[in-house]
Parts: sequence; C-alpha cells; structure tokens
Amino acid sequence: STLDRSSAASDVYKRQVYLSMAGKIKSFSWKTWRGLIMPANKDDFYKRAARYLAGTAKSLKVNSVVHVEDVDDIDFWRMLLAKYRPGRYKFYPATVNENGNLSTGCTQCLKYKDNLNQRFFICIDSDLRYLLGEDISVEKGILQTYTYSWENHYAFSSRLQVSFESHTGRNDFNFVAFLSNYSAIIYESLLFMLYEERKGLKDFGRDAFKRCISLQYQKDDELDNGSKLLRRLKMLLQNAVADWKDKTDFCLENEMEQYSRFGLQKENAYLYVRGHCLYNYLVSIGKKLCEGTGVDFEQNILKESLAYEEYQEISKIQNDICKLNEL
Repeated sequence: STLDRSSAASDVYKRQVYLSMAGKIKSFSWKTWRGLIMPANKDDFYKRAARYLAGTAKSLKVNSVVHVEDVDDIDFWRMLLAKYRPGRYKFYPATVNENGNLSTGCTQCLKYKDNLNQRFFICIDSDLRYLLGEDISVEKGILQTYTYSWENHYAFSSRLQVSFESHTGRNDFNFVAFLSNYSAIIYESLLFMLYEERKGLKDFGRDAFKRCISLQYQKDDELDNGSKLLRRLKMLLQNAVADWKDKTDFCLENEMEQYSRFGLQKENAYLYVRGHCLYNYLVSIGKKLCEGTGVDFEQNILKESLAYEEYQEISKIQNDICKLNEL
C-alpha cells in the first residue's frame, strides 16, 4: 500500500513534541493566555498573542519565532531559512487558539496574519491559495511554498534523478520522464479543477481531483518509468471529468493563459498538485527501486533533493526570505 508520510514512528514523535509543547504552552496559557482570551474579540486576542510571541525571540535568544503548520514542515523551512537568512529560530508547529486549546494547521497560522513582523512570522503551504489569487505575501509576514506544499519541492525532477543515480548507481528508472508524463496527464484536469474552484462550481472541485490522484501502489508500478501507474491515473481523470467539462464554458486555452502567469505549465504541473499524494507515489516507487541497496529512498534520496535556485517556485521563496528584514 502507499506509504504515508506520517508513519507510526513519526506519529509517536509528533505526539511527544505536542505533549512537550502543551506542557510548556499551557503553563503560559494559564498565566497569560487567560488574560488574552476574549471570545467577543478574537482579533484582539491574536494581536496580543503575536506581540507576546515576537517578544519571546529576545528571551529565547533567537532571531525569530516561526509558526509552521505541523512538525513535518519544520525541516523544510529550517533549511530554506538557514540558506537565505542564517540565524537562530524557534519553530512552533502549534499554538494556543482563542479557546485555550493547542491548535495546528494553516488556519491557525493565518489567524496571526495581520500581526506579523520579522521577529514573528509564519510559513505555510500555498495549497491552492497562490493559484487562486489569495492575498498572501511576505509583506504581511507570510512565507509560502508557491508549490502546493513543501513536499512538491523535494520532487523537482532533474535533481531527484541525479540524487537517485548517485546513491544507487542505477539508471533503470527515469524520474524526469515519469514526472513529465505525470504532468502531461494531470494538466488539463488540474486546470478544470481550478476553473471549478474559481467559479464556485462543485462538479469537479479539489476533493474530486484529490480522489483521482490518491492512487495506491500496485505490483510492478516501479517498472517502465511508472507506466502502469500512469495509465491508471489517466483513466481515472478521464472518467471523472467526462460528464462535466462539456457542460461548462471551460476553455482550455484561456485557463492555460490564466495560470501560466503564476508559473503553472504542462511540463511542471506536478509541482502544483497535492504534494502529499505526489510524495507518497514517489516514496512507494522509490522504496521498491531501492530494495536490497541499503538506501532509504525517502531519507537519503528524496529529502536530499532540494534544488536551490534551479526553478522559479523555490527562487520565489528565496526572494521572500530576503525581504523579511524589511518588515
């Protein structure tokens, strides 16, 4: 079956992190958050909370306090910040919400969006927010992935192929070809899903698209550059959109032009789909390819595949990080 990013060991680790955080934050919450919790004025609560968190940067002896969506996000943002804004950082994958409960996720991060600065900022996955034009920017103290999520960055095809060959000495699977074919298959359906989301239509929204691309590993998917998996994906998407696309005013050329402005092209569509699904594909295939080699595909290959400054989505993050000191 498909490998999940949150393995049993990872789940145990995350629980330990959150329990430790809960103990530390709860002690703060009873003393300080009680004074901040004002159900009638949530905005004031987050304004005060943001001011407090920014102030802890000095006592913690760090350059900045950083709120991320989850424990799993920390390594990605730590590496980007270390490269483009060297310093010391305190990462929080959760904070106390206005009801006094420890809360994770992008929604919790964005509750601080009007109260951020260079001492306290947030790092989030773009999801569809960037493509759909939501007002999220570094000028507001928000770093975003520009791809769907941080996982997509580890899938950058040319760097992934180099890493695979250098660690295994094998070239019997071409990740560049696989991800190029994957992108070509999903591109039109992805544009149709974005069209539906933008128009507020429900026939083929993000959930329907996710169901199509959430494939499980099957025997021999790792052969012939993933052709078996790609055939299943193509069939699922064709069947899913067949009943709906012709009933709308969807125009492929218009949608291609609309999203090319954001960087979405037929060749790189894999960077803009739900990263967790793509990451799972790659780990499933890579694990089979690495059997008997002693190489851990996820840790030794995939997570060593960040291609700094090699494509515009990661370069946008670089530019944003460099602007943090202007806040």
